[in-house]
Amino acid sequence: MTPLTGHEPWYRSRHGEVAQTVAGVPKLTDVLREALDQLLVIAQELAFEMVLEPGDIQFLNSHVTYHGRTPFADDRAAGRERPLMRLWLAMPNSRPLPHDHEVLWRKVEARAT
Repeated sequence: MTPLTGHEPWYRSRHGEVAQTVAGVPKLTDVLREALDQLLVIAQELAFEMVLEPGDIQFLNSHVTYHGRTPFADDRAAGRERPLMRLWLAMPNSRPLPHDHEVLWRKVEARAT
């Protein structure tokens, strides 16, 4: 099993650490940490990686897709600049987020922007 370390892979969620700062959230136990370690192992085994080329576009629902991205460093001298643009869409048929997501997203009702 891959242990959690100081240099984490891209698919490691920081939401658990953020949640630990919220009053009333139970602290992670050794069993829960082991479960998170196992999640990382499974994520690495099943990961789908893709490279976006100029002109490519990707749509996904961040709340139902376990996802991440690798680090990118712009290098203007070498012509390596990434214009990353994000567009947050509120679909008319979107579902509400769980109430405890307010700590990260503020608005959790359906169709919130």
